[in-house]
Amino acid sequence: MKPNTLEVCRVHLFDDKTELEKHAIPGQLIDRIIRLRAAYTVWLEHPRKKDAEIRDFLMNFGVNKSAAYDDIRILKLLLGDFTETSKNFHRFKFNSMVMNAYELAERRKDTRSMVAAAAQYAKYNQLDKEDALKTPWEEIIPQCFEPTSDPTVIGIKPIDNIQDKIRALKEKYGKDIEDIEYEDVDFDEETLFNEQLRIKN
Repeated sequence: MKPNTLEVCRVHLFDDKTELEKHAIPGQLIDRIIRLRAAYTVWLEHPRKKDAEIRDFLMNFGVNKSAAYDDIRILKLLLGDFTETSKNFHRFKFNSMVMNAYELAERRKDTRSMVAAAAQYAKYNQLDKEDALKTPWEEIIPQCFEPTSDPTVIGIKPIDNIQDKIRALKEKYGKDIEDIEYEDVDFDEETLFNEQLRIKN
């Protein structure tokens, strides 16, 4: 069975080649992991690089364009914290851009821009809000319900000999019930609708 590249990368992306060989990872996949690791590092350090730039970087490893774009798909999952490829990847890129703006402002001693970048970072990451309380699901004990025919549990006074009374009512009124024959009505709904619409107008 061919190993799943994404799953292997999640566990072994930063293992050296010797370690990868110890885990019996196929040689072709080891080469791909090393290639992905290099591109991952480049994109992490330069989040504003476009897909085409990373594609060209990957193709320097001797892969074709199609394989390079497949690598980019995996890289986006890895950079996006392994979930929601596009959304988390773009969150990662946005935070990186804001931090770069802050560092640039700091080098220029531009206090106003530093405060603006920090405020944008805090707002985007909702640092001004308290963390949502985690619901302790493991501590919640489900209500235990047991079926019963006793009506007093819901406040209803029981009727004495209820089954006998049900039987007597069936005997009294059951003989008045008779089966009747019926036929399905067969009509053209569209014709009927158009006729009603004509009459209405």
